[in-house]
Amino acid sequence: MLEADRLGTDHVLSTHTIHPPGMDVLDELGVGDAVRNGSPPMQTVRFDVDGVFADIRTPPGRHECCPRRHRLDGLLQDAMIAAGADVHERTRVTDLIREGERVVGAKGRHADKEIDVRASLVVGADGRHSTVARLAGAREYLGYDWPRGMYWAYWRPPPVWKSAAYPYDMHLRMVGCHRRVIFSTDDSQLLLGTVPELESARAWRDDPASGYLEDLRSDPVFQPLVDGGTMTSKVLGTVSERFFFRQSAGPGWALVGDAGHHKDPIIGWGIAEGLVQAKHLAAAIAEGEDAALERYWRRRDLEALPRYRLAQERGEPGAINPVMPVVLSKAPSAPWLPQRLVREIEYDVNPYELLPLSRVIPWVIGAAFGGRPGLFRHFLAQGRRVRGLQKELAEARKRLAEVPAAAT
Repeated sequence: MLEADRLGTDHVLSTHTIHPPGMDVLDELGVGDAVRNGSPPMQTVRFDVDGVFADIRTPPGRHECCPRRHRLDGLLQDAMIAAGADVHERTRVTDLIREGERVVGAKGRHADKEIDVRASLVVGADGRHSTVARLAGAREYLGYDWPRGMYWAYWRPPPVWKSAAYPYDMHLRMVGCHRRVIFSTDDSQLLLGTVPELESARAWRDDPASGYLEDLRSDPVFQPLVDGGTMTSKVLGTVSERFFFRQSAGPGWALVGDAGHHKDPIIGWGIAEGLVQAKHLAAAIAEGEDAALERYWRRRDLEALPRYRLAQERGEPGAINPVMPVVLSKAPSAPWLPQRLVREIEYDVNPYELLPLSRVIPWVIGAAFGGRPGLFRHFLAQGRRVRGLQKELAEARKRLAEVPAAAT
């Protein structure tokens, strides 16, 4: 393991909610309980679009967690060392070692010392600016630049938190062109985040705290938490991000997590997907064939595409699709709807197949004839999105099917 930083370093430019499928992988690694013990359970999640909301109560033992990265990463590093990994911290990868077209190791630098590590496989788990991806020549596809930025900080909440005014542990709020989040995290603190459009995000860079605080105070949900709470960190932020898929396997190398696929963080799936991908990659490595690594890569695309497009849609500039509040408004009279939303959180259903058209069409027609005729246009546009995704999924299935089957 070549790690550029020292072990235990905090990954500050990352929010860190983990959906239940990611927690399942942490359980398999033996660190799930330690993560839960330090993080309050996010059992009730509020989805809020233009003031129309649905509160989703997750099943027992299936809640999300939001551990701070220094704690999560430390637990994973300890598990890695306990499993027998040979770790070189403060060692940056500088090149790949090749024999012909095959990667057979990596070169690293620690202070003034050069080291060569020979290996049957080099895995780049080194984030969206992956050195391994660059050195391997991994091509990018389906990429686009983020039309937003994100700023967040950690807060000790005021007594009003967890009162009747805040009957939830996590809040995903989309109002007009604004996107904001509340996560319950370690030490009974909150992560309060805002995802402004790019022009605003860039304007805040010289004084991020002022822009961030002004933005949160403009929202009646966030204003009491800001004015009554205590900010315990500096304001963190990121702009000028790019989202993409990358070729994630080749002769002697593979990519996992953000190194191979990076999506808009607005839906919070990054860590959970990275953990699930790592499990699938481990199984492919155990097969010991290049074709198994390519199947891992193609399967990753097939599984990640729906949420990639969902995240892209949620992060677009401008107002959210007005069909969404119409759908959420039906939650009180449609108990199956929150259950379907739980299935999305569980990774069990394609988010674009979440709602049967036979249910949605009457809702849209009723709202349109109730004084919102513009809904038809947005509903048809959503249909075009779904057809586009279906075409992409068909192509991804074809590419997966073309990979040679596993040897028997």
